[in-house]
Amino acid sequence: MAKNFRVYAKENSNQSLALQLFGDFDASSACELINLLDENIKPSSKVAIDTDGLKTINAFGLDVFLPQMSRLNSTRADIEVTGRFSGIFREE
Repeated sequence: MAKNFRVYAKENSNQSLALQLFGDFDASSACELINLLDENIKPSSKVAIDTDGLKTINAFGLDVFLPQMSRLNSTRADIEVTGRFSGIFREE
């Protein structure tokens, strides 16, 4: 687990998951978040990821996370990134 990264997860319903990210987002954090999503989302789930608690975002962390988020978005879930860093988490 990344030393300066935490995820607070709240299942709002059987098909809805809210995640709040805190700390520094790097490649290790990206792997942690991917694993959490793989383990907890069900087909047709809605996932909201709030980035307001992040302090820094490492470009390599994004390079690790974004392709996996796209894969999950297209195959299993509807993932929406919100908060002040939401634009950074959008693939161009």
